[in-house]
Amino acid sequence: MKKRYYLYVLAVVFLSIAVISGRIAGEAASENEAASEAVGAGAGEIGGILADVLWLQLDRYHHIWMYQGNEWTTATDYLPQLWLITKLDPTFAEAYIDGGYHLTINLGYPEEGLGLLQEGVRQCPDNERILWERLVVLWLSHYYGSRAIQEAAWDYMALVKRKRGQIADPWNEANVSLILELSFENDTLRHNHMKISERYAERCLFLRFGRREGLWTQD
Repeated sequence: MKKRYYLYVLAVVFLSIAVISGRIAGEAASENEAASEAVGAGAGEIGGILADVLWLQLDRYHHIWMYQGNEWTTATDYLPQLWLITKLDPTFAEAYIDGGYHLTINLGYPEEGLGLLQEGVRQCPDNERILWERLVVLWLSHYYGSRAIQEAAWDYMALVKRKRGQIADPWNEANVSLILELSFENDTLRHNHMKISERYAERCLFLRFGRREGLWTQD
């Protein structure tokens, strides 16, 4: 408990220093732009280190919670620490992914969870795992309806196209087509929704089996 409290205090102190340093750097920017950039870079590096430490400590908390026989889906104590990690390092993808899913699916706070995932997409626009997680959580919760699911799927597909074969999990492209198939199938308010659904079903099969037969590559 003392160690955990110490980490929180250390992180809060860092945030205070970072704010003060940022203000000083901003005032001095016109006189010495290089010094301003150095201060910002140094603060960002320290923030990343602290975020890593807090994440490792959070993983330890997770395992202890499970060993004590508790259901992880009911855990809430660690959420402020997740929030702090995203403030220390706004590009810490795992914190958005973990927090967004937990808040939406496990705890039943979809607005907060999806908002956290959306912030993760904004901070890490080229991170495929965040875009994939946002799509999955939208699909599972159906909180914003079919249109939001479809747009999130298209966002992921656009990222796949931009990365040109550098996606870590290429099978997710077929999974996205499957989600679109199911989404359009249930989107009865959309004109020709069944035809669109069938097109995505065909695409899903092609991506899965065409690749196996050597008919499709990521390139």
